[in-house]
Amino acid sequence: MMVCVFLGGMAAFSFIHTCPANTAACAKHEHKQRLPVAFPHDMHMANFDCEACHHKYDDKMNNVIDTMELYSGNPDIMCASCHTSETTLHTRRAYHRQCVGCHNEQIIMNQASAPTMCNECHRPAAMNPTEDEMIIRG
Repeated sequence: MMVCVFLGGMAAFSFIHTCPANTAACAKHEHKQRLPVAFPHDMHMANFDCEACHHKYDDKMNNVIDTMELYSGNPDIMCASCHTSETTLHTRRAYHRQCVGCHNEQIIMNQASAPTMCNECHRPAAMNPTEDEMIIRG
């Protein structure tokens, strides 16, 4: 069962650059031209608790999300339902902080060799996602 659904159209692109994520060099590039990401949700579900990604914080920064809300088709659990261009942490920044942050943590803990370079996630495979992948644009 898919717990989270990310909606987004396919992004047009004119180039793919390689740069270390979260660096000044990477920040200089125009990311609106990046390919979307084919996110393997099923693989992440098999390895992590839902609350590792899905969150709703109280004023003490405790994740108080009701796990009963985490079901396929619930629009309220989509990242874009909270992370908008009007919020402090808009969708693109939220994806990068959550995804790259976790990937870096996995590498530091020697638990996985997760992608951290832009073109490792934003790649042509997103144009033809597999059945267990969802498209993330941001």
